[in-house]
Amino acid sequence: MTDNGKTRFQQALQHANEDTLGAFISVVGEDQLAARAVDAERATALAGMPFAVKDNIDTVALPTTANTPALAGSLRDSDNPVVARLVEAGALIVGKTNLHELAFGITTGAAAQAASRNPFDDERSPGGSSGGSGAAVGAGIVPFALATDTGGSISIPAAWCGVYGYRPSIGRWPQGGTAPLSKSRDSIGVIAQTLELALLVDEAVREGDVVAAAHSICNAAAIPHSVALRIGVPRDDSRFLDPLTPDVREAWQTALRQLERAEGLELVAVDTDLLHELDEQCSIPIVLYETARDLSAYLAALPTPVPLETVIAEAGAADVKVLLQLAYDARDAHEQYASLMTIRGQLIEAWRQLFVSNRLVALLHPTTPISPVPVGDDVTTQAFGVQAPTFGTSIRNTGPGSNAALPAVTLPLGIGSGGLPVGITLQGWLEGDDALLAAAGVLDRVIGVRSPLLESRVASR
Repeated sequence: MTDNGKTRFQQALQHANEDTLGAFISVVGEDQLAARAVDAERATALAGMPFAVKDNIDTVALPTTANTPALAGSLRDSDNPVVARLVEAGALIVGKTNLHELAFGITTGAAAQAASRNPFDDERSPGGSSGGSGAAVGAGIVPFALATDTGGSISIPAAWCGVYGYRPSIGRWPQGGTAPLSKSRDSIGVIAQTLELALLVDEAVREGDVVAAAHSICNAAAIPHSVALRIGVPRDDSRFLDPLTPDVREAWQTALRQLERAEGLELVAVDTDLLHELDEQCSIPIVLYETARDLSAYLAALPTPVPLETVIAEAGAADVKVLLQLAYDARDAHEQYASLMTIRGQLIEAWRQLFVSNRLVALLHPTTPISPVPVGDDVTTQAFGVQAPTFGTSIRNTGPGSNAALPAVTLPLGIGSGGLPVGITLQGWLEGDDALLAAAGVLDRVIGVRSPLLESRVASR
């Protein structure tokens, strides 16, 4: 390992130990740096680079608690395969990041650990469920952090913390080695300071042959359309855009004006109503059924098995305890699940038709209809002049794509008029990650803005 790599790791470790945002649940000891010196001697762009891991992703170096009391101190026999590939590439784990308990929410509120806080305003949530990963990257503690996504858990904290997020298609990255919620839509991805860094992580861990280097994937030449990059934009009265809080709407409209003037781009107005209609019919019930079965199997296979009933009884967050009990009650609803999966198939087909009939590379929309909510607003929050459901409102735009297991890239738009970060998300087609990433690179050059806070903190470290 180079001296520079060791210094970067030690600096990140110091800042992680000094973390005041509740971004980290656990941090490695400095002695682990020497133990990994041989593995880290790699001629890759990630060699010596510190990173963090969401604490529902298995690691040997640190316990995997999923921020739930019943798994406190719970050890694993092997690293998650994504973690293993990053370590093989020379990257160094700094610590495990906080999350909404069992990844079952979007605020990263208090459970076994205290709530995480937004690096731009410590009275605000960093989003979730991967809020600790978002906060750690947004605060400049680590360049990137692994995260998981079931309904927007990468996109939302990336947007709310002013950084980049990438949710791969399921199967692009190795599977297994995480505390699961939903086998049909869980995906490990990355939150990063730059899009280029997210692409380097993808290159290091993706399955199969790498068809394009990270630096060339951001090239417009990678787009499989000869005339212009066609990006779908929801109609103004769609659920993606109506309603939006004033700061999000202003940032969205500014981004559209910039994109409309850019060469090589064609924005196509599309009808997206069916996506939300089908998603609402099947999304949450599918997750509840799969959680009871998938999480139970994971818990039973641990080195020290834990019954799901114990996890439910000891759950630290009231909203999560309710969802876990609903999942437990739905564990034998086999016929209903089969019907719901039929509806989900219709949702996936609706997405396919949207892409094919409009010849789209991606659908563009605001990541969330609202900006970061106050810490403690785990159930409801003030939005659009009413007390709105925090979870349902926050995942309104990310839910339909996540339910269909589509890949997504979130880009920062900078600080909105309300003084908080705003993000924008590109949804791609299934296994169309390369085209999606290329499109994201093109758009990022037009509208992407690294936050002043992140720039200043990275420069000082």
